[in-house]
Amino acid sequence: MKILFVNFHCGRGGGHDTYIVAIARGLSARHQVFVAAPGSSRLYEHACAAKGVTAVPMDFPAKLKDVSRLCGAWRALRALLQREQFDVIHVNGSPDHRLLLLVMLWWKGPRPSIVFTKHNSIAIKSDFLTRLRATRATDEVIAVSDSTAELVRKSVYAHCPLTVVKNGIDMAKYAPRDAASAAAKRLTMLGPDRASRLVLGTVTGFDSYKGTMDMIAAVAGLPGEVRERVIVVVVGTEPSAEQRRTIETLGMQHNVHVVGFVENVPDYIATFDIGFVLSYAVETVSFACREMMAMGKPVMVTRYAGLPENIDDGIDGWIVEPRDVSDIGALLQKIVADRAGVPVMGARAHEKAVREFSSDRFVAATEAVYRRAAAALAG
Repeated sequence: MKILFVNFHCGRGGGHDTYIVAIARGLSARHQVFVAAPGSSRLYEHACAAKGVTAVPMDFPAKLKDVSRLCGAWRALRALLQREQFDVIHVNGSPDHRLLLLVMLWWKGPRPSIVFTKHNSIAIKSDFLTRLRATRATDEVIAVSDSTAELVRKSVYAHCPLTVVKNGIDMAKYAPRDAASAAAKRLTMLGPDRASRLVLGTVTGFDSYKGTMDMIAAVAGLPGEVRERVIVVVVGTEPSAEQRRTIETLGMQHNVHVVGFVENVPDYIATFDIGFVLSYAVETVSFACREMMAMGKPVMVTRYAGLPENIDDGIDGWIVEPRDVSDIGALLQKIVADRAGVPVMGARAHEKAVREFSSDRFVAATEAVYRRAAAALAG
């Protein structure tokens, strides 16, 4: 098959980037794979570096107010589709899906199958353009969690065949690190005074809906002797000026270590004792949660969207209520008191990841959707 992935993000696309690159790499040995994304995007950069993947720089304005840019983008996408004659196009966001719809409305002859992945927990609109996308430019839908699938079933996409394919992890890349190298990295990162503390880590950054500030507030509320035994390490989006002021107001500047964006994410996960993803909006099943579990870290998640689908509460992680700082704090006190039990839970998290989160399983399930969609259109 000849497969095209499209995505609209101009900079970092977060989980979209990880998702598309993982499938593209997994399929490139047995299919012709193309990725069309803005030339300024991280996705385009990673697609260029992926063996066997053809990267195409392309913008997806797809809004009527951007008429001047929209016309050029429409012509570029239409020309690409006419030249390459794709079997399957996989869309991942509203702007790229809208632009593809506009191309399909004037398409003549056999058209490619179109697969749409619903990545987030945002309710699907029922406006005219969304209905048109669902009826004229969607053949199959993939949901990345059971909770996301429910959103699809209640939406204008309800008539489309739906498959739940949860995100898969590169188990080699996110394998547990040996204790000595992890300890050395931790010492370098935190210094000798803080390296012995219980490290609560996340790779979701400081985007507001990720709940990182809720964890910081929960640690700030711990009794002084307990608080000084804990440190929060944050990889990803750096805090805003307002968030930095809040950290200082809480007296947490010595209990928070900000890493920022890094490419060697697994090296930092290796330094964590516990991972956390405390999202209260947008989130679905979370690559970040699964990556940390794969590396042998028990993860604390909120009872929000698809996050609880990863965790057996109290076995390989913990589930707390969204935005409930007191609930998080109470749980942290129990964890600190029983720190010896954390590695045992981490081992269970890794076992579950190996059993359920493999990239091979993820790619194969996605490929099956493509084959079914292409066969249905051809037949």
